[in-house]
Amino acid sequence: MSITNQKKSQKRMRGIPIHYDELKKKHTVMLTDTAWEKLRASAKRNGVSVGELMERWARSQID
Repeated sequence: MSITNQKKSQKRMRGIPIHYDELKKKHTVMLTDTAWEKLRASAKRNGVSVGELMERWARSQID
């Protein structure tokens, strides 16, 4: 069971972070259609959104 599935049982409340110690904010990223489709496919295989996939990737890059 993934971390996302384990935490889904928590009640979500606006303004209170669940997965991380901070709230997410809206950002814009420009990608080619090819890159976007690859991200979507990978996110679908992992059962997460593209935004969550990118979040996990970025956090994994931090030493």
